[in-house]
Amino acid sequence: MPARRNRLLLVSVLVLMSGCGKKGPLLYPDMLVAQPPQQLKVEQSGSRLRLIFDLPEKDLSGRKLEDLEAVLVGRRVYQELDCISCQDQYQNLQTIDPVLPAPAQRHGNRIVLIDADVRAGERYQYRLQTVQKGGITGNATVTAVTALLSPPAAPGLKASVAFGGFVVLDITGMLSQGTSLVGYTVYRAEGDGVLVPITSLASDVTHYEDQSVQRNHTYRYAVSTVVKRSDGVVAESELSAPVTLTVADDPG
Repeated sequence: MPARRNRLLLVSVLVLMSGCGKKGPLLYPDMLVAQPPQQLKVEQSGSRLRLIFDLPEKDLSGRKLEDLEAVLVGRRVYQELDCISCQDQYQNLQTIDPVLPAPAQRHGNRIVLIDADVRAGERYQYRLQTVQKGGITGNATVTAVTALLSPPAAPGLKASVAFGGFVVLDITGMLSQGTSLVGYTVYRAEGDGVLVPITSLASDVTHYEDQSVQRNHTYRYAVSTVVKRSDGVVAESELSAPVTLTVADDPG
């Protein structure tokens, strides 16, 4: 009887275990920390530096991230004898709220921050760290060291209205020594609005037709040259002198 009773007890335990819900892998607290910002890079934009990164979408366990409150951006002027691992050398540059990121700009999941407080000849490095609800900070990630050099020369621009009501742009550019041409960026504003990029052109394209304009509206256009420096950094020139014109059915 005791042996039978033990067998029944074992069967009961197995039945109870088979009825339990299936559990996932055990998650330790440090796996719930946000992944670091993704696709992190620094580019030169005229006489400024442009920091670009994607907001993380998952935590370290691979689960969807829903409690990201901010990204802390630190910056330091890099010197040869600096301690690479010393975090106290970074000064707070910006705290970016993913919902209200200004003065940074958000395009989908991508954040673009312009650092205008930089000087030619200096080298800069940026440190980014996520902050979640409750003040939980993630692991810091840093950019490569980027030197601010003289920007490439701005291109020339000619703009005209073609018969039929669209705008024709012709670009002339001059390549700086030690750089390779990536292409051109076309900017447009309606009336007195802010110039914003509307398209990027390949290095062998210097003619562009903007057919997305409306008749009897006034537009301003400008273009920039985009190059890759010998150190691999992408650099954009200052904008060309803007050209203003009004679109009409018959430009003549």
